[in-house]
Amino acid sequence: MSDKLKTFLARLFSTVVLLALLGGAVWWNSPAGYGVLICLLCNLTSVEWFRMLKGTAACRRLALVFGLLLPWLEFARMLREPLFPSLAADSCGLFLMLLVYVLAAFFVNLFCMDRRGRTGREALESMGLTLLAFVFPVWMFCFGMKELDTNNLMLLLWVVLFTKMSDIWAYCCGVLVGRKFIQAPFSPAVSPKKSWEGIIGSYIITMVAGYFLYEWIVGPVEKDLPLASYIVMGSILFVLSVTGDLAGSLIKRGLAVKDSGSLLPGIGGIFDLIDSPAFTVSVCFGLCPLLGETVQSLFS
Repeated sequence: MSDKLKTFLARLFSTVVLLALLGGAVWWNSPAGYGVLICLLCNLTSVEWFRMLKGTAACRRLALVFGLLLPWLEFARMLREPLFPSLAADSCGLFLMLLVYVLAAFFVNLFCMDRRGRTGREALESMGLTLLAFVFPVWMFCFGMKELDTNNLMLLLWVVLFTKMSDIWAYCCGVLVGRKFIQAPFSPAVSPKKSWEGIIGSYIITMVAGYFLYEWIVGPVEKDLPLASYIVMGSILFVLSVTGDLAGSLIKRGLAVKDSGSLLPGIGGIFDLIDSPAFTVSVCFGLCPLLGETVQSLFS
């Protein structure tokens, strides 16, 4: 059995297990089910970051504590009736926690410079890694819990499935036809194994499959989505998904690790699983609603 086939079978096994877990959350069809799943994924990612940052100047314990607590605090807040119905108010908890984390990281590094002889360059390196360990993907992925108190859970499910489809099809198309037409790699420095054929093939398949998936799971609870609007939205999500995957690869290369963990055969760790959904979920449920509300207030 070739190495490529072994990797493919390992990824297929892990994908089936993950789909089973996601299917269980869908079958439960409860905000609690989705919330617990998001919290567990964020917690496991925080543990993986704690291990990956060993030997660096980062404040690992600070990132771990906030990464373990934030998802559950946000989950508890979103389960109860929001104090304010606006989208901006729904995001206040996440932005407040980020502010507290940034201040805490600065205090810790100031202390380390004054009391432990850490240089300014080491403090800056520590700040960057410490912030990154919390923001990506834990803080970003937590924006998915903005939908737990609405009837829009199916849209969250669709965004995650669309994102993972783009990853899976990029890998499959890359294995089947990669470098047969375009020799230059898609990202030679960050992810040299990615091919243009894999990205293009994934875009076409994901866009087609994603449209029918949207009509199936989101269409019954949302208004109809025009084809042109879907093409724009799907294209943006696809670019974000690829960017998130490359961002994960960049971090692992910078930390000199192949995978964030070994929990998922053929995939790696939980960080390898939710790096790209962190980009798509945060933009869909964090940035876009805030921009929409801002524009609406300007013209009202």
